[in-house]
Amino acid sequence: MGFIDRFRPPRAPSVPVVGTRVGIDGGFCAVVDGSATVHLLDRPVRVGWWIGADDRWYDPSTERALRQTRPGPAPVLETRLRVAGGDILATTWAAIGDGPAVVVELANETPVPVPVAITVDGDIRNLAVEGRRLVADGVVACAADRDAGRFALVDGSADLWSVVTGGGAVEAVPEPVSSRNGDAAGALIVPLLHRQSLRFVVPGGAPSLFPGPDRIAAGWATRLEQATRVELPDEALSASVSTGLIDLLFAQPTPDVAVQLAAWGLLRDAVDRISAHHRDDPAGWLRAAATCWDLHRRPEPFAGLPLEALVASGTTAASEPGAVGRLAGLFAARGDARASADAEALSGPVADPDGPMWDLARRLAAPQGDGLALLGEVPSSWYGQPVEVHGLPTTHGTLSYGVRWHGERPALLWELEPHDDEPIRLTVPGLDPDFSSIQPTGEALLAAPVPSSNGPPPDSGSFS
Repeated sequence: MGFIDRFRPPRAPSVPVVGTRVGIDGGFCAVVDGSATVHLLDRPVRVGWWIGADDRWYDPSTERALRQTRPGPAPVLETRLRVAGGDILATTWAAIGDGPAVVVELANETPVPVPVAITVDGDIRNLAVEGRRLVADGVVACAADRDAGRFALVDGSADLWSVVTGGGAVEAVPEPVSSRNGDAAGALIVPLLHRQSLRFVVPGGAPSLFPGPDRIAAGWATRLEQATRVELPDEALSASVSTGLIDLLFAQPTPDVAVQLAAWGLLRDAVDRISAHHRDDPAGWLRAAATCWDLHRRPEPFAGLPLEALVASGTTAASEPGAVGRLAGLFAARGDARASADAEALSGPVADPDGPMWDLARRLAAPQGDGLALLGEVPSSWYGQPVEVHGLPTTHGTLSYGVRWHGERPALLWELEPHDDEPIRLTVPGLDPDFSSIQPTGEALLAAPVPSSNGPPPDSGSFS
């Protein structure tokens, strides 16, 4: 195997890491970058892999012949690295085995055996080999499902590539290494036979105890059963809803993230984030609480919300009177008539959140005057194709509707569970600007849509 690039500079961690967050519902989360390197969020450690083929060693982070996909909404990634003779497929997901971890499974699709170097670097002062594990500063960084054939430990990460690719790895377990400047790095070099696979887990555990990616995908599908469901003519856009919600569940908690979760039916997740982080940005989280209440108006999910703490700050209340005013109903539901009356006396605008999931929800149903405008814009490519929306929270109630076609004319079926007894006017400006109804349920045959005279109808890209 060739020795190349002996003096390649170290791969310094990027801040922030760009990639896909993978994790479990209980809170463990890590970032997988475009080369299938795992970056732990709670420790300055990353774990990657290199492949030794017949012609040379391959590092996914520097190779152009690398393709990464996310086959479905679940946080499961497939990364293909083209090497001499075929592909190495890395499938990456997070799961719970004997603890939460990220699992990386490498499959050798080439016709010959290859060595795999499982690498660890980052801000590490002490690194050691313990059986099938690399231990960084006393904590397991990764564990493989089989014994390594060779090992490499260095006190400077810039040297790891040359040691591994230049034949400097040793067969005996090396002594631990120390680095004063936190630049220790190492590798377990494991043989991978033709048409076989190996696993390693980050930060550690018994690899065989972790469920496979199919079970993970099924679990996430079940997790989203409570969320709004849509079926749109643009299949990629439909799929992006589930993908987007899972990404929001792993995203850094912000008021906008919480509101977008609530806008797609994941209210408890939204309230949990408000309750846990409301001290960070009182005004922002107050707006989030008000918008979540406006969308759902069911007091039970808000039972644990620290409502008084959110509005206790005089500065916050003065700067967000509209948000406080919208929470009057929640105070009333809690039996605090005085606070409800005080809140009801306040008024003012509440800024919409920023985010693609919020934008898409508003395109499916947006407040307009005394009602809701469904499908404000409809791409011409959608004409003649069905649309379904199930359980979409809105400021007027929970809405479900469908569009079916009878020749050139669309038929609308709808059901609105209103928040109160006020009549809600429904319109469909993107299909039939003349239609309106104040009935909470019904069906209607709309006029055939007429393309805009101001130019071609927007394509599906305007929804993304």
